[in-house]
Amino acid sequence: MNFVQRYTRYLRPHAFRILGMFLSGLMFVLFSGVSIWMAADFIQALFTGKVLVPELPEGPVTIANVAEVLKHYSAQMVAAGSALETLQRAILFIVGAFFFKNIALYLQTILAASVEQRVAQQMRDGLYEKLMAQDLAFFHQRKTGDLVAAGVNDVLQLNAGLAEAFSKLLRDPLTIIMFLILLLSISWQMTLGVLVIAPIAGIVTGVAGSSLKRKSKRTQARLGVVSSRLNETLYGMRIVQAYGGQKHETRSFDEATEDHYQHAVKRERLRRLVPRLEEMVGVLVISVILLVAGGRVLSGQWLQPDDFVRFLVLLFGLLTPLVSLAEVQAKLKVAEGAAERVFDLMDEEHQIDEVAQPKPVTGFKKEIRLEKVSLQYGGERGTALHDLDLEIRPKERLVLVGRSGSGKSSLLNLLPRFYDPHSGRILMDGIDLRELAISDLRSLFGIVSQDVTLFHDTVRANIAYGRPEMSMDRIREVAKQARADEFIEELPEGYDTNLGNLGERLSGGQRQRLSIARALLLDPPILLLDEPTSALDSDVAEEIQKTLDEVGEGRTVITATHRLSAIRPDDRVVLLDEGRLLADGTHTDLYASSDLYRELLSRQVEA
Repeated sequence: MNFVQRYTRYLRPHAFRILGMFLSGLMFVLFSGVSIWMAADFIQALFTGKVLVPELPEGPVTIANVAEVLKHYSAQMVAAGSALETLQRAILFIVGAFFFKNIALYLQTILAASVEQRVAQQMRDGLYEKLMAQDLAFFHQRKTGDLVAAGVNDVLQLNAGLAEAFSKLLRDPLTIIMFLILLLSISWQMTLGVLVIAPIAGIVTGVAGSSLKRKSKRTQARLGVVSSRLNETLYGMRIVQAYGGQKHETRSFDEATEDHYQHAVKRERLRRLVPRLEEMVGVLVISVILLVAGGRVLSGQWLQPDDFVRFLVLLFGLLTPLVSLAEVQAKLKVAEGAAERVFDLMDEEHQIDEVAQPKPVTGFKKEIRLEKVSLQYGGERGTALHDLDLEIRPKERLVLVGRSGSGKSSLLNLLPRFYDPHSGRILMDGIDLRELAISDLRSLFGIVSQDVTLFHDTVRANIAYGRPEMSMDRIREVAKQARADEFIEELPEGYDTNLGNLGERLSGGQRQRLSIARALLLDPPILLLDEPTSALDSDVAEEIQKTLDEVGEGRTVITATHRLSAIRPDDRVVLLDEGRLLADGTHTDLYASSDLYRELLSRQVEA
């Protein structure tokens, strides 16, 4: 679908405002014509002190005699008993025409602005909703800065270009049509010569248009790089300052902005050149016509002086909307480049889809079974899991261990369907996970990970994230279970304290305790713990581990960890290596049978 057609779908709900834009544009055109037409009567009154009222032509009004009809009525309105009064009337009509013309233009621009801003909001909301529905693989394959640039800058570029173009497309063609009718009625021979402007202008616009689209797309891509650099630096500011990376990051950011600047300047040079070229072509054509026709007019062979003045004023008035349409063409090409990036994101297919009639999820009662499961991320990451067979029983404590990159986190990501296996299947109580409602399935899991995500909101909102209706009693209950209630109460506003960006007001252990409280909110039967203590100091990690052991009682707990010291004697241990299951048993079993397990344990003891 053409991007303009697709954009038009966003305009349909605003039909009444667009009708208002059209009517105000029509009024602008009419009063523009009046102001230009009356200019000849003003000049005649100024230099002769009177305005001659020609006879009204007989018969119906046609293109051939419309100029005479208009001359009759305009002269009749201006003509008065004295030269001064005639001049005053001419000035009054011109001022009035300009006043109402600008009122009409103002109405059209404010209507266009309201439609433009509303459509921009709808597009951003639609893009954001699409991003929220995407799976994790989508975000792992794209830079955050590119997504931010698309949602903010590309939508702005697309909408600004199309909104202004749409407003002018409602107004300028009407102006051109009316001025051409008036020009034809004054002198069809001279008007035909003027029409040479159109094909020449079209050639100029066509040649530049395709180049503008390419340059616009490249420029927006460079802006995405700038956003990515800014996002990464702000997120990692602690590391930047700790390792003295300010100069390096400043240099990298300067290089990104310089690259964007170079591409933006190239785009703007071409975009701003197009209307200027068209204006020069128009002026040259008009100059040739004046040179040829001026002598004839002076000798009285073609037109009367007042008609020639009208023709000149209308001719130069025609040049303005022609140049404006050239700018529209240029802006449409710029908008098209931005549109491709925005609509490509909107059209991105989900990799995790829900069946049309999902089966209800009643809990976890029998087993989770992985049958010949393989997972491929694609690209450089390759295959994460190979033909994995595993059975997990209710209320079992399962610990996944192995080297970095062995597939521990990948296995955890499969259970709530953050990813789907490339081959094989995963069954819960005998039902394939792909046949279950995703929201119901994920409600069975409480997730605590190494990287704690807290939002710029209150403690209460962070614990009850996604469940704003949750009662305060339940929030306080899970906070106590996570041993977070005590430090929360010491905060300035307790549970209503805003945590700042990424929970920067809390220590690492405190952030992790809030994460545990959030995981317990819906009382899930399964806890997924992905390296929950790896980013913490040893003493804090031990305290957090004790809390996790307490809240895990009576639940199925699946932990991915490299801290083998956290393994309890009765825990079931699964050893993974390069995506394959090497051993499955208790700590004692694996220590006796697996060289890799003993190696991992000895390394940790030495450390």
